[in-house]
This record gives sequence, C-alpha cells and structure tokens, in this order.
Amino acid sequence: MNKIGFVLSIKENPCIHYKEETYARDHEMAIKERFFLVGEEWNVIHLPSKPNGFAVFIIGDVNNYVQSNTSSWHQRPDQVEFIKELKKAGYTVVSSNLFGRNWGSEEACYYLQRLYEEVMKKEILNRKVHIIAEGMGALVAAKLVPNLLGVFRSVVMINPCLNLKDYFHREKNNKLFYKRFLKELKKAYQLDIDMLELTISSMDISHYKAMTVPTKIFHCMNATPFSLQDHVRPYEQLCNTTNTTIVDVSIFLKSKPFSELARPTIQFLKNHEKNL
Repeated sequence: MNKIGFVLSIKENPCIHYKEETYARDHEMAIKERFFLVGEEWNVIHLPSKPNGFAVFIIGDVNNYVQSNTSSWHQRPDQVEFIKELKKAGYTVVSSNLFGRNWGSEEACYYLQRLYEEVMKKEILNRKVHIIAEGMGALVAAKLVPNLLGVFRSVVMINPCLNLKDYFHREKNNKLFYKRFLKELKKAYQLDIDMLELTISSMDISHYKAMTVPTKIFHCMNATPFSLQDHVRPYEQLCNTTNTTIVDVSIFLKSKPFSELARPTIQFLKNHEKNL
C-alpha cells in the first residue's frame, strides 16, 4: 500500500468574512477572538494580549465545532482554561469547524492547509506552527504534517485515533452506533459502502508516513475509545527509529482534564521554538 501523499496548492483566494468579538471576563483585560469563514467553514482565532509570535492550530475530536460566534472550546470549562493558558503563554490559537466529523478525510487535510495560508496572510506570525490534535483530529495531523515539510514545528496528540481500520471494525460490532458512524464516513469520504469498506480496510498504521517533527502523545487509559495497543504503540513504533525518537508518549491511568494538560503541553511547545 502506498503511503498517503498530497500535492497541495491554493489556486484562488476564498471569500473570507471576519467577525470580531471582544469579551471581558473576571476583570481581566479584554479577550479578543475573531470568528471568520473560509469557504463555508467557520473558524476562530484567539488572540493573546502579549503575543510570542507562534501559532497553535487545534484539530478537534468528534464533538468539535465552530459556529459564527462560539465553538465547542467555549463550552467545557477545562477546555476554556486550556485555551486561556495557551494565550497567557503568548500563543495565537486557531481552530476550525473542519467539516465536523471528518475522520481524517483528504478534504479536511486540504482545508487545514488552506486555513494555514489565510492565517499567515492576516497575522504576523512565525510561519512554522504547532499542532494540537485531539482524538479523531490526529488522523488529519498524521496525514498532513509529513507531507508539508517546513510548515509545522511540533505536534501534540491527546488520546489520538491513529488506526481507523481498527476502530471501524470495532464499531461494526456496536449495532447501536455503527449506522451513524457509517453515515459519517460516507459523508467524509464521499464513497459508497463497498468502496468505503475497501478504503477503510487499508487505513491502519502502515497507511501513514513517519512523523517528521517532534511529537508528544498524551494517552489517558480510561478516557478514550482509541486503545494504547492498537493506536498509540504501533504509531510510536512506525515513527521512532533506533537512532531517533520523534514520538514521545506519556500514559495516564485516569482521565486528565485539559486544564491539567496545559502546562506539559506548553513546555513541550517551548522546547521546540529555539530554531525559528
């Protein structure tokens, strides 16, 4: 099976609409956020009061969304705190609706690169950005990052899905959710059932190229349907050679709220900003 690859380019500038929202919370300085459309997908950029010049692109899990004036990252207190800590450290944070439950589709990969280009045009930022990918979002990161050299400086994965073939076959036995999952995959990949099953059956760890930038994985044993042995360990083995450790894994026996992952995430990001 050939490794997945992309030849990505922006042929025309999309129609973009910006909506700026300013919020004041807890007597702090005004917090600025801009909600904007690129094509038909809503995105949000969180602006720090003291920028460090680096950007973090967040690729969310299955329940991720961005609307015209809010997002899933505004709803959960621990995720609100996570964004707040990133901003406090100086990071410009970008997230996208990214077609909702995209399951690592090529459309989502193309769109993220398109979004990157637009953000680089509008903001004064270092052109090498960080990625934080949660759950399903890791499928996009694992496909895209090795194929866009010089664009990304590090990746953080939180409870990542990295073996869609395994997850597909597990869900097949779950009659309650399988029909919904199949509908999501058909929408994401725009394939009929026969071609979809053939395509997904090839999407195990060997489907990917090895990661090309330093990557940190946080895996909480009891907080994710994506198991350590089927998703994280095989991907770690794919990426790490005998002489180079690209992927480093931290394992937690219990669920960790995002607020508790903020500090180790920020420390990891800062460790990979010495070379501009």
